Amino acid sequence: MEPKNHGPLVLVHGAWHGGWCWREVADKLERRGRRCYAPTLSGLAHRRAGLSRETSADTHVDDVASLIEALDLRGVTLVLHSYAGLLGPALLHRLRERLVEIAWLEAVIPSPGQPMLELTTPEAAARYVAQAASRGEGWWMPPPDVAQFQLPSDEMAQAVARQLTPQPLRSFAEPVTAPQAEVRGFPGRYLLASDRSPQPYLRYAAIAREAGWPVAEAPGGHLMMLTNSDAVVDFLS
Repeated sequence: MEPKNHGPLVLVHGAWHGGWCWREVADKLERRGRRCYAPTLSGLAHRRAGLSRETSADTHVDDVASLIEALDLRGVTLVLHSYAGLLGPALLHRLRERLVEIAWLEAVIPSPGQPMLELTTPEAAARYVAQAASRGEGWWMPPPDVAQFQLPSDEMAQAVARQLTPQPLRSFAEPVTAPQAEVRGFPGRYLLASDRSPQPYLRYAAIAREAGWPVAEAPGGHLMMLTNSDAVVDFLS
């Protein structure tokens, strides 16, 4: 792979998670001399008290962009995991002069105007909507069963399950409405889990290849930052 930038990294977690999931990756990267920031999106993890019907993907775009702007970060590698890929086009539009690259880790790569429910599998989308209706008062999605992440130990599975928090349905059901840019014309790279079957992110790795980005594969499943932090650190170093 080509050498990477050595500016700050902003690590953005996926749905139901929080900045906590990047702790090991960030610690290892900082020991290599990289500054890391891992914001928690509105309404999630330790910010769950702020979860409301108004919390949307646009809210989450503003969370990340406001952090980068407030700290006046430049030369940033933006790292997007899973759902966070939905935020990529709007973040690129708003922060283009501050970013040097977007690194996608098992992340969706949307076209402007696509909601997350169109970017996940139809089966998953139907399940999320049904669970929001039956258990989430019609507006929030309960955390998924951690068994779907195929974590390597019961201890890790229990630890992750304790930290997952509800995700606003609006963030999945509605597209980002902030101005957006086409990410495929911007420098990027993609990391795909090599040990998922079926692998729902193969289509996004294909988009990355079509864009001319380097695509790497490593074992560790969807939560590779927890299960194979060394591979994620190597990808980002």
